[in-house]
Amino acid sequence: MIRLALIGEEYPCVKALFDGTVRAEGVELAVTRSPSPEAMRRQLTRWEFDICEMAFGAYLIARAQGADVVLIPAFPRRAFFHTQFACRLDSGIDAPGALAGKRIGVAEYVQSATLWARGILERDFGMDAARATWYVERAGSESTGEVLGFRPPQGIDVRQTPGGKGIAAMLQAGELDAALVGALAQGAPEVQTRSGVRALFTDAFAEADRFVRSHGYAPANHAYMIRGALVREHPQLAARLMQAFRSAVACGQAALPRGAALASLFGNEHFARACAAMPEELFAYGVEANRAMLETVLDLAQSQGLICERSCAAELFAE
Repeated sequence: MIRLALIGEEYPCVKALFDGTVRAEGVELAVTRSPSPEAMRRQLTRWEFDICEMAFGAYLIARAQGADVVLIPAFPRRAFFHTQFACRLDSGIDAPGALAGKRIGVAEYVQSATLWARGILERDFGMDAARATWYVERAGSESTGEVLGFRPPQGIDVRQTPGGKGIAAMLQAGELDAALVGALAQGAPEVQTRSGVRALFTDAFAEADRFVRSHGYAPANHAYMIRGALVREHPQLAARLMQAFRSAVACGQAALPRGAALASLFGNEHFARACAAMPEELFAYGVEANRAMLETVLDLAQSQGLICERSCAAELFAE
């Protein structure tokens, strides 16, 4: 029996594994439940856990710096991150490509939600990210990028929000033209209008459908990072953990209310509604089932300056 320490957020798709309903063969997990940003920063600062929920961007930076880690291809969160932008009604932004040249707020530059949102706007809508001014609200020990010693690439204007001010507050105050604010962008139109902002995509459900039809996947932003030495020492460990993650999804699905979509295990209510009629294959685990998505993540990480050299997707994961 191997005793392993795991830290991560308890999403519906992993709850059965976290609470012990599902167990990996030959493994005893000591689970620490934590909001994912805190879990990642804690691991990257002190490396005290064997397994950690980790954002793609942070993982790729850590790996490029020589960290002995690999991923288990279980993806607990997905979203159409680019639909989570809100913009000021008075900003002159009339299309996604019009964010170029604007003041845009994000949690931080290396955040995988930001990586996806910025990349999709560039690739699908022609937005020139290099022409925008990016304001980040996380700083110091609260910033995954700063913990990793990351510096934005030359030519990209990244600024700290004044005093760490929140980007949602700055957007509503007119100090930003747009911001990646998630639930605020997906609120009811009348609420958005009263607050002086609107969603960048007025029909986010239609945009989610367009994206899946165009690309064939729903973007994921996190997987599970495990120490490379453990995988080498215990050749069956990764496969056993992978099976446990899959079994946890099955338990979560069995516990869903009658008629609820599998998508509700992997995202918020808005995401579940967007994906309700989409095939369950969108939420599959494994490298092959997600190869197009993973290769895109690597392309975006390189083009946005998170990494210099690009690997192939299979190299990132335990066999």
